Amino acid sequence: MRFFAASILLSCALVFSTGCTNADDDPTFVDLKQGRSAAEYNTQTLQHAINAASYQGGGDLRLPAGTFYFAWSHKDEWSNCAIIARSNVSISGEGMDQTFLKPLGSYDDQDGIEHGVDMFLHDGTDSGQYLVNADFSDFTIDGSAAHGNPEQYNSSGKGFSFTLFEDCDWNRVKVTDTDGTGFGVDFPVDCTMTDCIAVRCGKNATSSSYGASGFGIGTGYSEEESIAIENCTASDNTKYGFFFENQTTFDNPATTAKSAHGYVVRSCEASGNLYNFGGNRANDVRFVDCTSNVSASVARESYTRYAFQFHNYSTRVTVEGGEISQAFDDVAPEDACYEAVEWALARDIAEVGSEGYDTFRPRDNATRGEVAAFLWRYAGRPGEVVLGSHVELAAPAQDVPAQGYYAEAVCWMKEDGLTVADPFRPDDTVTYEELAVILWRYAGLLETPESEAADAAQSATADAADQTDAPAKRLSFSCADDALAWASECGILPVETSPQACAQACTRGDLMRMLHAFDRAKSGSMR
Repeated sequence: MRFFAASILLSCALVFSTGCTNADDDPTFVDLKQGRSAAEYNTQTLQHAINAASYQGGGDLRLPAGTFYFAWSHKDEWSNCAIIARSNVSISGEGMDQTFLKPLGSYDDQDGIEHGVDMFLHDGTDSGQYLVNADFSDFTIDGSAAHGNPEQYNSSGKGFSFTLFEDCDWNRVKVTDTDGTGFGVDFPVDCTMTDCIAVRCGKNATSSSYGASGFGIGTGYSEEESIAIENCTASDNTKYGFFFENQTTFDNPATTAKSAHGYVVRSCEASGNLYNFGGNRANDVRFVDCTSNVSASVARESYTRYAFQFHNYSTRVTVEGGEISQAFDDVAPEDACYEAVEWALARDIAEVGSEGYDTFRPRDNATRGEVAAFLWRYAGRPGEVVLGSHVELAAPAQDVPAQGYYAEAVCWMKEDGLTVADPFRPDDTVTYEELAVILWRYAGLLETPESEAADAAQSATADAADQTDAPAKRLSFSCADDALAWASECGILPVETSPQACAQACTRGDLMRMLHAFDRAKSGSMR
């Protein structure tokens, strides 16, 4: 007989008859059974224990060592799960290598389409109710026994499928081989994930599917949103390792927030994912001291296209420090720009990936469009969050297409006054003098609190609130001699300050050298 969720009162009456024990504030030990035939029993037992603990005001549930199957238990198109989480109820096992939870099989929606089974669910979309103070630790969710429609990926079959949750923490939890995203969680407030692992998630997807990531964080519901993901690992997932997406892309009317307290991914490692780190319409995200590697699997060693990839108006996103194992084929250690290009890769200013994405062309002359794109990425992608799924930026100049890779960068440069040129001439080369002037102007913007550049810089620091009193002074934007003198004094110019040298076209390699030197000088006094 298929079990369907009983009321909390009934759960309270049944919980101790299903093998659970509790002593005062000690954890309640949940007596699960091994084997596929115990799937419905395990689902009923764990759900009863959760409901009973919730009814009593909360509690900690402890799962034993072993491999335990769970069945789909909630006959509702939008409840494709084994277990519904409750506020103030935490679940722990005996360790990632000791306690294994395996959702089993699939279910058909009202149109007869197979869906994979989510292990844990909380959906506060309609009610606006947050899951509060529910923690998870020391177990593995193995999704290999759950499967949706192999011909039509539909993002179901997650390890965790949460919408609206607050003060929830994950510690030492592993999710592997799920149909959909491993940790698929939307709209977190003051939450953490520490020492967690996502491996081979999105098994029912292709590289063109949406979702299908290791860690997938939906954003945009509240300006209070924040999550810290630390010391976590994502490997060989179909799409992204770590992914942030504003849910306005799905025309969700509840996603109206244009800023957040912030999302931080710190000291995490990603390898063998199509994109190791990234986002779609992401905002207010920091990646700090993260590592990007190729897959350890020979079959997937060229699968990763980019270490970082951000799409569709992602703004106020910074990448700080870290290591990128991928390298450009045409930049050698003996090249003058080698250190700067390595730095640019680690900061997601330059992007490198698998075959076809692996050359930098350091000796080519830099164009105005490239300067705009590189400086914009370095600045933390300044700009306004754009709401709605079918929004397209107006072309910032008559010769800059709205979908051009540098369009958002040119929009920012015009908004902050770094350029007013129309036409913009994106394919024209840039001289050393022109680049010095642009960096000089940008340095002035960092001292102008109302600028988007200053806003992006502040959102990238933990002590941003302490920087709001910076003096509001802009530099005069008219004197190239002053800019060159400043750039020379700061050690930014890689050439002599003679008019002839500064009038030469700047190469892409020297562009990175100047950005790198600017970044080092910025930590000291730049005027």
